[in-house]
Amino acid sequence: MTQPADTSAEDSLTKPFDLRAAFLAKQNALRAALQVAVEFTAHGTTIGDASEVNWTAMLSEFLPNRYGVGPVFAVDSLGRQSQQIDVAVYDRQYAPLWFRTPAGVLFVPAESIYAAFEVKPEINKSLAEYAGDKIASVRALHRTSARIRHAGGHYDPQDPANKPILGGLLAVRSGWSDITGKAAVTALTGLDDNHRIDVGIALDALAFDIDRDGDIAFSEPGTQLIYFAMRLFDRLRELGTALAIEVDKYEMHINSNPDSLSTESG
Repeated sequence: MTQPADTSAEDSLTKPFDLRAAFLAKQNALRAALQVAVEFTAHGTTIGDASEVNWTAMLSEFLPNRYGVGPVFAVDSLGRQSQQIDVAVYDRQYAPLWFRTPAGVLFVPAESIYAAFEVKPEINKSLAEYAGDKIASVRALHRTSARIRHAGGHYDPQDPANKPILGGLLAVRSGWSDITGKAAVTALTGLDDNHRIDVGIALDALAFDIDRDGDIAFSEPGTQLIYFAMRLFDRLRELGTALAIEVDKYEMHINSNPDSLSTESG
């Protein structure tokens, strides 16, 4: 019969770490940072920009370096682009990040997008629908998938349908008095597949996670940032690596539209 391992020696070398307390401290710091812009300005764009910066910083700290985080436009090989996404999670290892606006917004190939988040002061029915439209503009893009060479041959292209783009909503508060109530649940789970929200958080209320069957789960009170971060990480882990981009498809579109590469003279 196997006896329990004696860990007394190892225990003497370690110190306790309160993971819950660490996340709660991060949660309080994020809440304070998001509240500063609200208290010092009534300008909607300024508040929105500050919120996006804070959420981007939080996700960048939490997620592994393989993931890029920030505002983007997603583009595809057919020459289409999404609406501007407040905070996206994208592949930063292999994604060709061809363009950047003066404000720092990247244009990222649709194949490299893992998740698209809308940032709002609160979560309510109309803002959930608005977020769904923004998310749908990314999911509507065409995604290619190339085979990947390796020492023994190649891996077949992955099916984009097996790499769904996650959609989320990041907010400070809930517009519902009870985010677990029927009205809130119906609004959050009632969007169609293209507009669906998979994960979200109202920092002063709860976080939630919606599975592919439309079933919703909520965090325990006071643990919303812990819950959101862990659920997002798990959903990203399930997706695995990003799609390998068929760069030649982008090149074909460029070559088929030579007029777009020239400028009028005089």
